[in-house]
Amino acid sequence: MKSNWEWTKVRSNYHFDDNVTDQEGDWFTILGCFVLPNRWKEERDHLVECSTNPINWETRKFYGNKEDLSPMLEQEELDIKQGGGNPKTLMLTNMTEDFDDYPVIKSMIDYFGLLGNDDEFKVRCHVQTTGQMFNYHIDKLWDRGDPEEVCRITFFLEDWKPGQFYMYGNCIYDHWVAGEAHIFDWPNVPHATANASNHVRTAIQITGLKSEKTKEVIENGRRDQRFFW
Repeated sequence: MKSNWEWTKVRSNYHFDDNVTDQEGDWFTILGCFVLPNRWKEERDHLVECSTNPINWETRKFYGNKEDLSPMLEQEELDIKQGGGNPKTLMLTNMTEDFDDYPVIKSMIDYFGLLGNDDEFKVRCHVQTTGQMFNYHIDKLWDRGDPEEVCRITFFLEDWKPGQFYMYGNCIYDHWVAGEAHIFDWPNVPHATANASNHVRTAIQITGLKSEKTKEVIENGRRDQRFFW
């Protein structure tokens, strides 16, 4: 049986060369940053309290409904077992409730204009606590539609703390600021996240189909872009 890593690797156009040093802009792009983080601090704190769904490879797709188990769960867990890890260890917790109760963060989500039905459009609040990690993997979103039209945007709800990182290819992404948003080449680039800091790390992940507004934000994306919304 192939691991999830081996199965997705052959479908990727990533170079998989450890001697090549990836940079920001190669496989992930910073789109800009929302201003005035105090606008969402209270909502962020409440989200951390409410994000109680435990996430590992087994539980990430269902909350009590075994029919939603990943058809590749055995292969996904094999990757962690091969590294000597426990595949049942939590990677993060999340909140999947209606974001209408969080009007500031909801307006940030809406800013990107992503579209889709209930299967195509998803929003998650990812809360990663000290010691949690999401192992190196490549996403499998092909059931959401044309890979050219499906995108996954993440924005952070607080400043980076030492020990927190995302990894895209072999590039470490850190030192973000509250409100910073980025997009990555999900069909191809392997990525991982970890929190070795002494602080909770909170981010909003949006997955959906690109609208004209989405394409405009992506086209104009740059680190010093500011979102006044």
